[in-house]
Amino acid sequence: MKYEFKNRHPNFPVVAMTLVYFIELFLYLINFISGFFFVNVLFLMSILILFFSLVIRKTAISKPPFVFSVIFSVFLFIYEMPLILIDNHQYLISSPNAPEELIKGSGIFLLSINVATIGSVENEQVLRDSYQKSHTKFFEIISVKNHERYFSKNKAIIESVGLYKDEFEQMSENVAGYLNTSNKAIDEFLTRDGSSGSSAGLGLVLSSLSEQGEFENDMLIGVTGAISKTGKVKEVGSINEKIQTANENGLSHIILPLANLSEAKEVKKKLNLPIKIVGVRDVDEAIQFIKELNKN
Repeated sequence: MKYEFKNRHPNFPVVAMTLVYFIELFLYLINFISGFFFVNVLFLMSILILFFSLVIRKTAISKPPFVFSVIFSVFLFIYEMPLILIDNHQYLISSPNAPEELIKGSGIFLLSINVATIGSVENEQVLRDSYQKSHTKFFEIISVKNHERYFSKNKAIIESVGLYKDEFEQMSENVAGYLNTSNKAIDEFLTRDGSSGSSAGLGLVLSSLSEQGEFENDMLIGVTGAISKTGKVKEVGSINEKIQTANENGLSHIILPLANLSEAKEVKKKLNLPIKIVGVRDVDEAIQFIKELNKN
């Protein structure tokens, strides 16, 4: 009977290991188990399969499925191990970042927000109370879910092996490709540590063109928007927060992607803000708006 089982189900170790892995992954993604539990079960599974491989080495049982299972289980363990490191990433908290006039006197201000990852906090209310007691303004506290941790981990791995460029790196290439010239202030901005996202693209291009004399500007204009190498302006996030920040810092106008215009108008109406907002499709439209604005 045992011999019959061996011949009918030679790939049982591989099937069993794969089934356990995907069940675990599913339970992790729905927040039923932690990354620590997930990874440690993979480790124990690797040890268990290795043990059985050693036990059967002198039997008639087919060895390749067990050898493959050992190799694959170790690979899965190594691949998923970073989840332990980000297990304590409990919350994301967004807070204001002062608009930055990269080229002094240009009137072009880059709009951005700070997003901090917070761990080892008892609950959201404790975090909220901590910020309020320190009189530190924040916009939103978001609970980090396992599927977001998993996506972040996979993305970091892909970036580390050079198969994917992060948004900031891609933005840097697009800005350089469009301008086709260097600018000291922009070069320094692009080499800052800890920078992320692509929303500074349009502001960087307009700042550089202002310094080159492409247009004159006496207004205080907040700018946000990703950009392509051909100058197309693409949608960005955190519009609510950026509009509030621009308004609170005395900027009279905001230039943003046309794709974000409806959302921006809703924010302005909801908060009853005086700031004026314009959406643009490309760099040329942004320049034209600035020129017309300065005619008045």
